[in-house]
Amino acid sequence: MGCCSNWSPTAKRLCALGSTTGLCVFALVLGLVWPALIWQIAKQEFVLEPGTEVYKNWIEPPIDTYLEIYLWNWTNADAYQTEKPHLEQLGPYTFRERHERVNLEWNDNDTLTFQQRRKWHHVPELSVGDYEKDRVVTINPVLLTVGYALRNEPEFLFYVDGIITMNELATTPFYDVLVREMIFEGYDDLLLTSLLGLLALIPEESRPPIDLPPYDRFGWFFGRNGSETYDGTFTIGTGKDSVHNTGVMRLWNGANATDYYRGECGRIRGTTGEVWPPWGRTLSGPPPSVSVFAPDVCSSVTLQYAEKMERYGIDGLRWIGGDRVFDNGVHYKETECQCTAADTRSCPVLDNGAMDVSRCKFGAPATVSFPHFYLANESYLVGISGMQPNEKEHRFEMELEPYTGVPLGVRAQLQVNLDVKQYGMTLLRGIPEVMLPVLWFRQTASLTEQLADDIKLILMLPDIGVYVAYALGALGIVGLVLAVYFSVTRWKLQSSPQPVEVKTAL
Repeated sequence: MGCCSNWSPTAKRLCALGSTTGLCVFALVLGLVWPALIWQIAKQEFVLEPGTEVYKNWIEPPIDTYLEIYLWNWTNADAYQTEKPHLEQLGPYTFRERHERVNLEWNDNDTLTFQQRRKWHHVPELSVGDYEKDRVVTINPVLLTVGYALRNEPEFLFYVDGIITMNELATTPFYDVLVREMIFEGYDDLLLTSLLGLLALIPEESRPPIDLPPYDRFGWFFGRNGSETYDGTFTIGTGKDSVHNTGVMRLWNGANATDYYRGECGRIRGTTGEVWPPWGRTLSGPPPSVSVFAPDVCSSVTLQYAEKMERYGIDGLRWIGGDRVFDNGVHYKETECQCTAADTRSCPVLDNGAMDVSRCKFGAPATVSFPHFYLANESYLVGISGMQPNEKEHRFEMELEPYTGVPLGVRAQLQVNLDVKQYGMTLLRGIPEVMLPVLWFRQTASLTEQLADDIKLILMLPDIGVYVAYALGALGIVGLVLAVYFSVTRWKLQSSPQPVEVKTAL
C-alpha cells in the first residue's frame, strides 16, 4: 500500500486508509471541479478580441461561404394579358462569398462596432447555365416602384406617367436582359437614370414620394460587391462581460430598433449568424428559439428548434424556419407586428407566407418569402405556375454545436417577390395582379473536417478530467477495500502478540 514494511501495524493502517481515502476525495473533487475549470479557461477564447480563437475565425473565416442565386424567367410574357405567368427557374449561378470586417471600433460597454465588406466571385463549375450569356425576362421593377410609390398621389402619378410615356423612357412593362446584368453588373435603364435626374432638379420639399435606388443602373445585387456600407453598421457584444453576449446584436445603424416594423418585429436582436454565444454546460431542457438578423429584410428571422444532428462525429442541434417566420399575424399573434399598414385595423394586409419589405428595399413593392412560396398561403400560387415548393430543398436551416456555439452548417434561403398591380400606370394596364417571384438565393456554409477535429478536442477536454477522476476513484476504492481488509485481518492479528515468558538460571 506504499507503506514501509518495518512500520508498526497502526502506522500501516493509518497510511493505507489515509492514502486511499485521500485518493477517493481527490478523484471526487477532480470530477466536480475539472469541467468548471475547463469552462473558465475556454471562455477566454469565446471573446471577440484580438488574440482569441473566436476573433481569428471571425476576422478571417476559415471556411468558404457560397451564394447560389436563382432567377425566375417569365416564359410567356408576350401573352401577359391573356395567360397567367409561367415561371421557369434559372440557375443556380454560384458565387464564392468572402467577408471582410472593416472600420472596427471597440466600445467601453464591451461591444464592437464594425462594417462588413462582402465579395463574390463567380464559380462556373458549381453553376448551372451560362452566367455570361443567359437572359431573363421579368417585370420592370423600376416602373413598378414608381407606380407603387405614387399610388396614393394621383396628381404626381398622372404627371410622372405622362413623362414616361411621352418621352418613351420605357416602352414595355418587362426587362429582357442578361443574367449577369440582372444580378451584379446592373442594367443601364433609361427610366431609372431619367427619374433620378428629374428628382435631382426638384427641391426636396416638393419632390414626389419616390424612393429609388441611388445607382445609375439596376441589378438586384448591383453596388453590393465590395461595398463597405451596403449592409449597414453593426454593433455586437464582444462577450468580455459575459460569453452569453458574444456576437449578439445590440445596434444596427446606431439604433436598437428599426422603423420599418412595429414592436418586437423592429427590435434589433439575434446574431449576424456567424458568431454565436456558447451555452457551455448550461443548456437544459428543450433548446430555445434562435434569431438571425438579416440586413436584406431589415429584421430578424427567428428559427425554431427542430432536432439533433451530427456532422463529422460532432453532435449538434438544428433550427429551422417554420411557418411563423412570415405569418403576418394570420395564425400567430406575436407576428402581427410584421404588418406595415399605417392603420393597424386593416392588418393583416398580406396572406401568411410573404412579408412586406418595401420600405427596406428603396420603396419597391417587394416581399420576402421562402423559395417557391414554401409554407406560404395557397393564394400566392394560384395566379402563377412553375412553383414546386419542397421542404428538403427550400427549408431555412441553422446547425450549431451548443457547448461552443460554433456553427456546423447553414442553409439560409429566401425569395424576393414583387407585388404586381397596375397602380394606374399606362404601361401596366392589363398586367396580371399577382405576387411575382423574381429571384431566390441560398447561402450555404459547412464545417470542414479539419475544423471538426479542433472542435472535438475542445469538447473532449471537460470529459478527460472526469474520466481520469473515474479511474482514480476506482483505484482509490479498490485500495480502500484492501486497506480495510488488511486492517481487520493481518494487521489486527499482528497487533496483539502473545507475551513470552523468560526464565533465567540462578
